[in-house]
Amino acid sequence: MKKSILTISAIIAASAVMAQSEDDALRFSQTYQQGTARSAAMGGAFGALGGDLSVLSTNPAGMSIYKDGEFSFTPCFGNITTNTTINGFDKEDSKFNFKMSNFGFVTSHHNGNEGGFSGFAFGMTFNRLNDFSANNRVYGRNDNSSHLDLWSEDSRGTNPDRLYWANFLPLEAQLMNIVDSTDWVYSNMFHRAGASYGEYQKFVQTVKGGINSWDFAFSGVYAEKIFFGASLGIQSVNYKNVATYSELDINDVVDFNDFDFKEEVHMRGSGINFKAGLIYKPVNFLRFGAAIHTPTFYSLTNKYYYHLNAVFDSDIDIAPQDKISDNMDYEFRFTSPFKAILSGAFIVPNYGLISVDYEYVDYTKAKYETNEEDNHDFDAENTNIKEKFKATKNLRIGVEGLVGQISLRGGYAMYGNPNKFVADDIQRQIISAGIGFRGDGFYLDFAGTYHIYNTEEYLYGSPMYSDLPSQSYTVDRNHLYIMATLGFKF
Repeated sequence: MKKSILTISAIIAASAVMAQSEDDALRFSQTYQQGTARSAAMGGAFGALGGDLSVLSTNPAGMSIYKDGEFSFTPCFGNITTNTTINGFDKEDSKFNFKMSNFGFVTSHHNGNEGGFSGFAFGMTFNRLNDFSANNRVYGRNDNSSHLDLWSEDSRGTNPDRLYWANFLPLEAQLMNIVDSTDWVYSNMFHRAGASYGEYQKFVQTVKGGINSWDFAFSGVYAEKIFFGASLGIQSVNYKNVATYSELDINDVVDFNDFDFKEEVHMRGSGINFKAGLIYKPVNFLRFGAAIHTPTFYSLTNKYYYHLNAVFDSDIDIAPQDKISDNMDYEFRFTSPFKAILSGAFIVPNYGLISVDYEYVDYTKAKYETNEEDNHDFDAENTNIKEKFKATKNLRIGVEGLVGQISLRGGYAMYGNPNKFVADDIQRQIISAGIGFRGDGFYLDFAGTYHIYNTEEYLYGSPMYSDLPSQSYTVDRNHLYIMATLGFKF
């Protein structure tokens, strides 16, 4: 008994740094800024417009468009609906949340000088850049494979004393066994049953958290035509995933009734980046913008816990098996990709405007790094990032029409698919609309955004490893956000 406990502890500790994946790298690199209600209603296309608190996180040059000081805040209500399909079986779940999307202030000083330096602005804002919230449920019958196939095949050629947690716990729980101790070949209960499958697979997942950014920006104006600015961004990440994968042998194919594999992961930390931008206004009705975002340099902590429970048939001499890993945590560094944004806006004073942002992000540039005292170098994980992902082009379009003190707005955003193994070129689309009222010294804006997000995910395995068993399922996510911004000028 003492040997088993020591073996499990050593394996868990050795595999800690292997818990990161290319999917985590993508999760911490993608941003879909919610910002103010005005910005959200116009698809986030504010790179050349400015004059909105959301621009501190996109193009800080737009802050110097302000003629007056301003303070605003934006609460946001969200409902995330998830539909999953596996082997013809459909499931739906939803999650409601309330967050603060944006708040901050800007102070601006203009002297009206059209022949030289004519003003500057300083601002601070909080923006929510991504929302991880979701409830996922997958349930269906599988006549072709089991998660036990992946565990046993992935263990092939490895001494059990060197197996990491994902493969060692099912071995300890007697769901798989060693059939050749010379070459370390593993079998499982479905192999012993002659590969007769038909089990039901169930996956229940609750995800919380997101990415937030505090930006501190300074901008200036030259000749009322060239606007320039820069911001220091301090970003925080909080990601909590509680997931349980189950297999149920309701047709009595093998010698277990069911097993549950539970995983709890909590990653959190902070990072820093730098943004710089320009806006050029050749004439009053036309603006061009450009901005660059350096990579965000994160320092993160990962805490995790794993639990496997197996219940066997009553007519065989095996007691229920309950195997639990130690609670573990470790620190690592992560660098997100560089971003570049080009923008343009056409403005008809007193009538409305149209604005466009084009964004380039190369997700192959994301990178993990270990702390100096850790021996793991993340070479495999960084190779997977380069092999699985690609650069994307994102497009945001916004329109606004003015009717007296009332503004009517609409927007569309398209985010490219970063996954090389998925044929669809679009990963996420956002349709938005809103209305605003401008009063004497204050304004009130409302917006609704609808995210359409389709992906292919895996209960186990991956197309990157075609020689290992895998099981995919499709996910259709629809995110509905309703937000309101109340702002005051000073």
